[in-house]
Amino acid sequence: MADQYTGVVSAGAIVKLDDAVLELYALDMLHEAQGVMRYEEFAVYTDDLTKQPGDTIQVTKVDNLARGGELQEHVPLEAKAMSQALVPIVVTEYGNAVGVSEKLLLLSRHKELQKAAKLLGRDYAVVRDLNCRDALVASGNTIFANPTGAALADVGSSHTFNIEAIRDGLEELSNVNAPKFYDDYYVCFIHPHQARYLREDPDWISANNYANTRNLFTGEIGRWEDVIFVETTHQGNGAVASTHEGYEAALDGTGAAAINLFRATLFADQAYAVADALTVEMRDGGVSDFGRKHALAWYAIWGTKALESTYIQHIISA
Repeated sequence: MADQYTGVVSAGAIVKLDDAVLELYALDMLHEAQGVMRYEEFAVYTDDLTKQPGDTIQVTKVDNLARGGELQEHVPLEAKAMSQALVPIVVTEYGNAVGVSEKLLLLSRHKELQKAAKLLGRDYAVVRDLNCRDALVASGNTIFANPTGAALADVGSSHTFNIEAIRDGLEELSNVNAPKFYDDYYVCFIHPHQARYLREDPDWISANNYANTRNLFTGEIGRWEDVIFVETTHQGNGAVASTHEGYEAALDGTGAAAINLFRATLFADQAYAVADALTVEMRDGGVSDFGRKHALAWYAIWGTKALESTYIQHIISA
């Protein structure tokens, strides 16, 4: 029978978590993850729950219609074909697990399952976030905060994140008619180090001072003209330890005079996609070590990929 305090079902010497309990704590896990993730809410999303690891999910990318124009009397209007391309995204297994002793699971008053759900939720969020970030980093154009720079080594300590670099990125997006989110703004992911310089600009509008009332995205800190900025420590940089989630080896000491560099990513709508073959689940790994240990895990199958490289602009700064 199920224990009212631990939420486990006993069958002799074996303890199994009830499916309803797993679903309940999976919601806790997802709730914890939502406070960490930044990248997914701007991605094109699709799913195909029939796919297995190693399979591909096709994302449809629709091109603009052939241009219309003036109509002539008695000349029928010709229907144009919709041109579209299929972008294949390979889906992969992801997951992590945490172990607790059977004795702790059964007797602890400190809600071990809830603590495990929080840890697993944060881990899932970081893994998914970094996977989306890496899809962006693998594509796009690079702009340097040094306006005359053409390589990482040209970025010196004085070339901090600045409005002119953002203007360069906006020009590139405008040249290819990159679509804005909700026909209103582009999005730029920035590291907190870069954000401190942006806040010094007199035209900067903090999210706390927005004139409209739309809901803010997680991590959104403000706006400059038609760009909103989302702050995250997951943005690539060379200033942190190699074990940190935001570490990027290509930016570690590669600036002028061996300084560390930081990456901001400016992008348009339809720039990258996330495809799910199995949405995240909390799974019970059962007991091991002759019934002394218990394992819980998060498990999911997904893939990410950039859809349009010209919609992605990376800004490298000191």
